[in-house]
Amino acid sequence: MGELERFKKEINLVEYVSNQDYTAIDKNQSSRTCLILRRQSDNGKIAVTRSNEGHFLYYDFRCGRGGSIIDFVMHHTGSTLGKARKNLRQALGGNINSFSHTARLRNCRSPGKNRKKIGREYAETNPLQSSSAYLESRGIGVECVLDDRFAGSVREDRYGNVCFPYFDFHAIVGIEKRNRNFKHYSKGGRKGLWKSNLKKGDSQAVICESPIDALSYANLHCHETQQTRYLALGGQISRFQWELIDGVIKKYRLKSIRVVLAFDNDAAGKRYVQQFQERYSGSSFNLRLPPREGLDWNDVLQEQSSRKMSR
Repeated sequence: MGELERFKKEINLVEYVSNQDYTAIDKNQSSRTCLILRRQSDNGKIAVTRSNEGHFLYYDFRCGRGGSIIDFVMHHTGSTLGKARKNLRQALGGNINSFSHTARLRNCRSPGKNRKKIGREYAETNPLQSSSAYLESRGIGVECVLDDRFAGSVREDRYGNVCFPYFDFHAIVGIEKRNRNFKHYSKGGRKGLWKSNLKKGDSQAVICESPIDALSYANLHCHETQQTRYLALGGQISRFQWELIDGVIKKYRLKSIRVVLAFDNDAAGKRYVQQFQERYSGSSFNLRLPPREGLDWNDVLQEQSSRKMSR
């Protein structure tokens, strides 16, 4: 089976789109063979089903477009086929094949139950205290991860997965788990903000798309880390996340903390920059995108590491 065919069959599209904030199941319109999912941020609506050939398929009612998971990634991120393949390779290891074309709807958990479940999941992780094979494979040095700046914000579960907790104003709301060929976000969780520790005297905050990007940026700009807090969004920004960011920007504006937008140098990253500039028109942001089109900060870090090794 070719790679594209594996993407279409083996990555559960229902699980995948939940990371894009399509988390609310419309029971009135769904059937046992087709789930109708809504997005909280803009009330977007998509249908997800599975063909007799085993392909996960979607249809976006708002724009009238649909197709496979590959089409979904390219359409929603503005990425090329190559970038979409890179994205989906990470998800392939964490696939769940339980949703067949005759699958019935799953029971939905209440927000309270979800929060308790995620709290228990968080309690089963521990702060990373030694080197991580996965982070090292991404060029991220243990010195950075073990710095007080990131203490507790980079964790590990019993399977050796690197865990990044996301928080709202009050408590943990989800955990992103990463490893080689594996990416997973807490079932029933919602995207909050991943953040490093805040320190007295911080003069700068760097906002990235993912925790991996934030750690990569910190490795590349280690001379700034002592005065810099790092935050990550975990992908497309939901309405709930915008509310959290509103609080962050207001707080940093009052404390005269400089905010750096360090997104990917691609269509999605530039769209995030535009959204921040439009939403916070009274604020001034420093922009730091990777030096070349199509790169994220981990790409830059790995390129630098490769050059050092080749000398």
